[in-house]
Amino acid sequence: MPTETVFSEYEIRKMGLNFPAADNAEATSFVCECIGSSEEEMDVKTVTKNCRGVPAKERTKGTGAGTVKVSMHCPYELYHRLYGMTNDGLKDGIWSYGQKCLHPVLCVTQMVLDEDGNVKYKAYPKCTVKSGMARKTENGADEVAEIELEISVMPDSDGQGMYEALESQLTDDELKSEWLEKFTSDLAKKVAA
Repeated sequence: MPTETVFSEYEIRKMGLNFPAADNAEATSFVCECIGSSEEEMDVKTVTKNCRGVPAKERTKGTGAGTVKVSMHCPYELYHRLYGMTNDGLKDGIWSYGQKCLHPVLCVTQMVLDEDGNVKYKAYPKCTVKSGMARKTENGADEVAEIELEISVMPDSDGQGMYEALESQLTDDELKSEWLEKFTSDLAKKVAA
């Protein structure tokens, strides 16, 4: 098999976490470059047709849902946003997490490279952090611990949970420049002539 036709995801270079505009607030984007790992698993549904009690036919299709697990070093402000932390009614600089904290819906984007430095863009347009806060502090450790996020991927209005494109196949330069911070499902659609 010629390796020139294979894109093997080798390194995640950048990840965007984009919060849509809400309640008179502007959309907010964070681009993180200190990512340890990213792992995705998209869900499927299999339907079986039985004939006299024996499977005669199976069809499997995507659901648009899945999970992305990421380990990273996270900016402090972003960490608050991901978990819906609040400082309402608290003194300046104090944040809390509990029953009133709703994890927001956001778009997660990634710039991934293969072993030759070729670029692939990925996007999960409708996500929410589904894991609770989990941090580890170890005195005397040789390495600063990354946080781990388990992100739930949900289907967008078109039933899609994930989009991807090789940079070499994208002809829209504006889309390339906006992918990480401004991706929406509509940006991926063809414009009618």
